[in-house]
Amino acid sequence: MSIHQTIDYEDADGNLFSGELYKPSSDNSTKHPGVLIFPAFRGVSKLEIARAKLLAEEHGYVALVADIYGKGIRCTDISSAVTLLRPMTSDRNGKLKPRLEAALNALKSVPCVDKQKLGAFGFCIGGLCSLDCARYRFDGIRAVISFHGTLTPIEGIPLEQLDDIFIQVHHGDADAHVSKVTVDAFHEEMRARNSDFVFISHGKAMHSFTDPESAEIAPSGVGYDANADKRSWKATLEFLKEAFA
Repeated sequence: MSIHQTIDYEDADGNLFSGELYKPSSDNSTKHPGVLIFPAFRGVSKLEIARAKLLAEEHGYVALVADIYGKGIRCTDISSAVTLLRPMTSDRNGKLKPRLEAALNALKSVPCVDKQKLGAFGFCIGGLCSLDCARYRFDGIRAVISFHGTLTPIEGIPLEQLDDIFIQVHHGDADAHVSKVTVDAFHEEMRARNSDFVFISHGKAMHSFTDPESAEIAPSGVGYDANADKRSWKATLEFLKEAFA
């Protein structure tokens, strides 16, 4: 069993957010590693909730499904998501970074969280958010994982060393939304940062391969892949376990 609560938090600009927190049902005097989960374009959905519950109930982590859009804002279609995301992705330093920091601070505020054993993972745009947590070297972040995420580097920031942060990327080999040029550029960035990174390309998997509902909510070029979903999740659990050891 796990303990669930909805928590509200603010960023430095005064924007209000609402995240879903899951904790192990053990005594709160025990410190647990904390994991941020950044959703795909729809915002908080049952995909991220299911992963958070698993982390809390079966693996002893405190998991916060973060909210980057704002309290009460959810997207049901691509066009509305693009409208909300474009200002953030075009100004990651000014618009997106404060939202990532606010989510991390909300996780750190949970009394039973070990503030030096923190991780983040996310899906699609959430993968970008997770990787950016490493790029910004947020305090306490030990591991980040991206599932079919956007890999584009942040413009205008120095390529600081990332040799002390575990980075894992799960990419669909048939992902038409992330080009080979972008993949190659990500590898070059990680090498320049002396990163301890793992890049796993899942054969035949398309974009959104972790989401069973992807074909119903997105245009062509996306699709669920059970093998890639299962294998990437298994690798993620082992990766977090290694990072928090």
